[in-house]
Amino acid sequence: MTQNKIKEILDTLNNLQENLLSLPEDMLLSIDPRDNESLDQGTQFIKAYNDSLSQFTESSARIAQMVKAHFGINPEEDDVVKESGNRLQRERLIAELDQTVPHTLNENFTYKRPYGFILGETAYKGLKTWKTLYLLVLDMLQTTDPEKFAALPETERFISNRGKPLLSANEHDLRLGEKLESGLYAEVNLSANSLLKYIKDLLEHFGFDPRTMKIYLREDRDADINQAK
Repeated sequence: MTQNKIKEILDTLNNLQENLLSLPEDMLLSIDPRDNESLDQGTQFIKAYNDSLSQFTESSARIAQMVKAHFGINPEEDDVVKESGNRLQRERLIAELDQTVPHTLNENFTYKRPYGFILGETAYKGLKTWKTLYLLVLDMLQTTDPEKFAALPETERFISNRGKPLLSANEHDLRLGEKLESGLYAEVNLSANSLLKYIKDLLEHFGFDPRTMKIYLREDRDADINQAK
């Protein structure tokens, strides 16, 4: 099996995970809050769905990690290009991104895929998943203020009502944790909209204006490429 085929399989698995995580948001829209039967049936289904989804995401994450380690590849990061230091190269990358439609954190990104983003003096392209975008933003924030970042696991704003932190020094505190260079683990078992909501909150917490972040989608880029042909 070629590496391209392995990357394709992993990309498919990642996209499936993100779509499945977004599905409950659509389910909630189909529930009529004025109809008790609809409420009961809908909530029972979502609870059962979430239980099964949790098992699936944990298993698929382990499978993906095994495949990446065995073949020495990581398709989520292979195509990612970062530019922040070289002004001319950064401007060139930004100009390339701006050929497509910029989106903001306030939009609905259900069933959509990222391609790049601009935040401050840094631009990225070649992204494939919302998880990758989220982890890159976390890395930027950690570099910006390491002390403040280290305090996030104890910051009330980023702890759910049920006591679940967004980041933790202990992987077992999270449903599905991704280890960061700082040594902390970040919860990544979240839908696209949930990840972007947390990005907005984190940017505010670190003194950034969330409105300045531009996001570019693969769908927009692919549409422009097809039209050019």
